[in-house]
Amino acid sequence: MKKIDITTPYKGLSKFYFEKIIDTIIIEGKLSKKNLNILDFGCGLKFLEKKLKKKIFNYDVDKNLSEMSNWNIRAYDIVVLNHVIMYMSKNEFFDLLKKIKNKNKECKIIIGVGKESALNKFFAYLMLRFDHLKNTKMNYKKQIKLLSENLQIINKKNIYFLTEIYFCKF
Repeated sequence: MKKIDITTPYKGLSKFYFEKIIDTIIIEGKLSKKNLNILDFGCGLKFLEKKLKKKIFNYDVDKNLSEMSNWNIRAYDIVVLNHVIMYMSKNEFFDLLKKIKNKNKECKIIIGVGKESALNKFFAYLMLRFDHLKNTKMNYKKQIKLLSENLQIINKKNIYFLTEIYFCKF
């Protein structure tokens, strides 16, 4: 099977944009609190952990980026899925939520969703990311529908009209 690279390079405009997303996730999600078991599901280059400056659990489908082969061995207080669920099928998303909930019904879920608007496309091309939607399985509307049908949305933050961050619980 051909390896798919969906890891975001954090440099230039992309770095500025994703730093704002990560900073918002950290502040609004209160991730700096001590003694939290945080899972960054789809951790990529571990930018969340680097910005937090504390150890968290990092899982990615790319085994070279992941620190664990099985993320589902413990309960987490917070699970972050930043620009991740677009690469999942509906059933994969349901399965993920079921596994998280089975370990901790009180777990908070933070989900970053790219809006896929004309503005998103413009900035993707400006950053030479011509394949920014390649290999996605769910578009923006499907992701939001799944979130609203399966999770309670506590809060939502908009980042530059390009990304929405949803703070959710079961």
